[in-house]
Amino acid sequence: MAEPLRQSEVEPPEEQERSLSSETIEAERELTRVKLSRCRLAGDHPKLMLRDLTAEACDARNTSLVDVVGTRLVLRDCQLLGVDVSGGVLRDALLVGCQLRMARAFGASFERCWFEGCDLREAEFEESQFDRVAFRDCNLAGARLLRSGLGSVDFRGSRVEGLAVSPDRLAGAVISGEQADVFAAAFGLRVLPINPEEA
Repeated sequence: MAEPLRQSEVEPPEEQERSLSSETIEAERELTRVKLSRCRLAGDHPKLMLRDLTAEACDARNTSLVDVVGTRLVLRDCQLLGVDVSGGVLRDALLVGCQLRMARAFGASFERCWFEGCDLREAEFEESQFDRVAFRDCNLAGARLLRSGLGSVDFRGSRVEGLAVSPDRLAGAVISGEQADVFAAAFGLRVLPINPEEA
């Protein structure tokens, strides 16, 4: 069984060749070795290629990025509410303080991805694959990860109330003691203290 992912294992982007600030980005097919700051991604971008990209305080709300391929990404404080990355592949991605509420990622693949302080409430990651992924101090309340391989996912420190998972895909996942009752419920178990009066 693999050890939980450490943030230092996520490969960082190579040095950027260009920088864009406060711009609206449209009709791009590839964003490579670029640093974005306060930019807006407008329109739909199917099959967008992202490589060695750093984005800070950018806005891609309700954008369709179906079949995106992203490698060596750092996203900080980005607005990604309702973003759709279904069918996409993300490798070596670090997302910190990002708003991903109601995001969609059906059939997506995540490899060496670190989510920290992100809002993923009601996100839909059904039928996705997770290979060495960590959710640290994230809000996953009401998120759906049904039929998703979660054997190498680290959930410690995140809110997981109402998280929907497939019990047969959880073997190997890492949780904290405070989260045990939520994950036990996925197996149909109830966690109750012993009442001395019932003994």
